[in-house]
Amino acid sequence: MKKLSENARAMLITTASLIIINAAAWVSAPAMDFYHMYIYHPAAELMSHLTGHIPFSVGEIMIIIGILLVIAAPFLFVIPAVKKNTRMLKAVGSLYAWVLIFILFTETLNCFILYHTTPLTERLAAVSERHDDFSSDEVVALCAEMIEGANELSLTVSRDADGRVLLPDDLGSAARDCFEKMELFPELHGYTPRPKKISFSVLMTQLDLQGIYFPFSLEGNYNAELSHARVPDTVIHELCHVKGFIREDEATFLSCIACLESDIPEVRYSGYITAMNYLYAEAVRCASEEEVYALRCLLTAQVAEDNVFVSPEFMKVVEETAVLPTETVSEVSETARDTTLKANGVEDGDKSYDRMVTLLLIYRYGVMGEPL
Repeated sequence: MKKLSENARAMLITTASLIIINAAAWVSAPAMDFYHMYIYHPAAELMSHLTGHIPFSVGEIMIIIGILLVIAAPFLFVIPAVKKNTRMLKAVGSLYAWVLIFILFTETLNCFILYHTTPLTERLAAVSERHDDFSSDEVVALCAEMIEGANELSLTVSRDADGRVLLPDDLGSAARDCFEKMELFPELHGYTPRPKKISFSVLMTQLDLQGIYFPFSLEGNYNAELSHARVPDTVIHELCHVKGFIREDEATFLSCIACLESDIPEVRYSGYITAMNYLYAEAVRCASEEEVYALRCLLTAQVAEDNVFVSPEFMKVVEETAVLPTETVSEVSETARDTTLKANGVEDGDKSYDRMVTLLLIYRYGVMGEPL
C-alpha cells in the first residue's frame, strides 16, 4: 500500500481533530464555557487586533476569493487533467482541500462549538428572582416603556440635513464602553474591534441581513445602507458574536442591553427601537387586540420613519439592479440560516431570535427589578 504524503496526513489529522472537537462540544457545556472565556476570548482579541486595523472587511474579501475559486474550479482541474499533469492536479486538489479545512477550522473554533456554552437563560436564572413566568401584561408594559423611551429620544438625537440619525464617529469605541459596564458578562470586556461596512449592500439587503459576523476573520460587519437608527444595535450585535456569543437570541439581547446602558443618545435610541420591535411582536402573539392597538397608537411618526430596514429609495435601487427577485433570495437566506442554527443544536432555528424577549424580561423584572 502506498504511504500517504506528509500533506495528506496533515489534512486527515486536522480534519479528524476538528470532527472530534465538534462532537465533544455537544456533551460538555462547562468545557465550552472554559474554552469561551480562557481560550477563545484572548485568541479572538489577538486576531481582532490584526484584522481590526485593516480599513476594509477582510471577511468580505475572503468571500469574494472563495466565489472566484468556485468559478475557477472547472478550469483548474480540467486543464491539468486533460494534459495529464498529475503534479499540477495534486497541487490544485491540495489547495482546495486546505481551503475547505480552513473554513471548517475557523467555523469550528470561532462559531460551531460556541453554540454549546451554557445558555444565558441559565446564567441569568442564577442571579434572577424571576425566570420565565411572565404575563402578557408584563410584556405589554415593557413594550410601552420601550416605545415611550424611543419617542422621547427621537426628539433629541442628533440628525443630519436629511433627517437621518447621526452615528458616533467610532462605533467600536462606543460598543467597548457599553460592554465594560456589563459586569454580568466579563466575556464582553477587553479589546473591541471597529465594525466595518459591507460593500455589497444590494445583496445584503436582498438577503434581509442587517449585519454579518465572519468567523474566519473575526469581524463584525453591517449593511452600509442600513437605516442609521438601527446601525448601533446591529453593530453591537455582530460584535457580541465576535466576543463569542454566537446564539442569535443572546447576541440580540446583549446588544440591546448594551445600547440601553450607553451614554450616547443615538446608541440608546437604537436599543429602544430593537427592544420595542421584539416586544411588540411578542405582544401581538400573547396580548389582546385592544392592547396591541394601544401600543401601536403610542408610536410616533418619527420613530416609525426611523424604524425601517433601508430607505425606500435604496430599496427601489435594489429592485431595479438585482439579478434575482428579492423575495426568492430572502427565502433562500432564511432557509440557510434556519438550517445552520438547527444543525448547531438550536432546535427552533430562525425562531430562536424571538427568545431574546424572555432574556429581556428576566433581566428587566428579575435582575434589575426596575425600568431599564
